[in-house]
Amino acid sequence: MQIADEVYASIWRRIVAYLVDYALLFAVLIQYLVSVVTRGFPYNLLKTGLQIELWILLTVSLPVWLYFIFSEHSAHQATFGKRLLSVRVTRVTGARISFAQAILRTAIKLLPWELTHLSLMLPVPMWWDPTPNMRVGIVIAYVLLGVYVLVMLLNRRRQSLHDMIAQTVVVETRK
Repeated sequence: MQIADEVYASIWRRIVAYLVDYALLFAVLIQYLVSVVTRGFPYNLLKTGLQIELWILLTVSLPVWLYFIFSEHSAHQATFGKRLLSVRVTRVTGARISFAQAILRTAIKLLPWELTHLSLMLPVPMWWDPTPNMRVGIVIAYVLLGVYVLVMLLNRRRQSLHDMIAQTVVVETRK
């Protein structure tokens, strides 16, 4: 599929690029969190699910959000995973995305991830809950992920929901 002389990235390229980014971020963040936890901070100070959630937001979510926002708004228009898979994010017109589009796209793309965090931590962390049940937010997060993939499958530009709302597309990088 094409926009002018651009070819829309395949769904598999997009998914593999995301998994590469996820693995990279996971490795970096886990290394950081392990070094923090082995020193006993901050978990010896965090006593509520809200405190833990805020810590996760600042130390895990925020760096991940910034990675996607700044990478996709950069001159490369791509994260490391997208660059590795030779794809980039553009406006539907083919131009570089704005900073606001990068923020909006990232917020919607990572919504299932954030719902999972919130569901695991609030009102009390799942591992402290005396009657742990499946939490509704986790179910919603997985349904959203399914919707994101389904939407990509059902449109000619291979846009996911976050692309449609932010008016972006993912295209193959010109050789």
